[in-house]
Amino acid sequence: MPGVKRQERAAATQSQLLEAARTVFAERGYQATSVAAITDAASTAHGTFYLYFRNKEDVFAQLMASTMDELYAHTLTELDPDTHLYDPGAARERVAGFLQVAASQGKIWRALLEAILVSPAIAQNWLELRSVFHQGLADRLAIYQSRGEFRDLDPSLVAQSLSGMLEWHVFTAASFDVPGPLEASDQVIDTIADLWASAIDVGGRKGASAAD
Repeated sequence: MPGVKRQERAAATQSQLLEAARTVFAERGYQATSVAAITDAASTAHGTFYLYFRNKEDVFAQLMASTMDELYAHTLTELDPDTHLYDPGAARERVAGFLQVAASQGKIWRALLEAILVSPAIAQNWLELRSVFHQGLADRLAIYQSRGEFRDLDPSLVAQSLSGMLEWHVFTAASFDVPGPLEASDQVIDTIADLWASAIDVGGRKGASAAD
């Protein structure tokens, strides 16, 4: 059907522009990237870009939304307060999933760090996106606390602190190669997972491998 084919072509063009934008942002950074550079990389007309995106901020926001959706698909699950249990093995897998997805995006995190410092719209968008991860962790901590398995600490504050540790590792590794290139090595996964487990210590089990 002609209408279906047009929709398919439009979706393919939008996807092509998004992937081109991802590549250019990662290579050049946020400020040095232009709409012209994106359309050149996508081999599309300049005007075509504006059929799908309002401006550079809009395409970057959509990129980050899709990236965070992929991150959360690997790290967050639905919660049932009556059945949710701490599982060190599953928790480590979620830390690994977060880092694996983050590493697959490479230097896009350097562009994000740059963007949130110069664009209030991107900064607000980022805060809204990250709140999903923070809230998911806080909800888990609240469940553990309601069962007497977690210390008398503010679950939201603890979640913010632990989320920030993981996020800043991604930012500094992607932007400055500190403490090394952004990668999901066993050493990095085990270190971060162990730090989270020590901080949360569900049920008083020191030395568990991760936080769920």
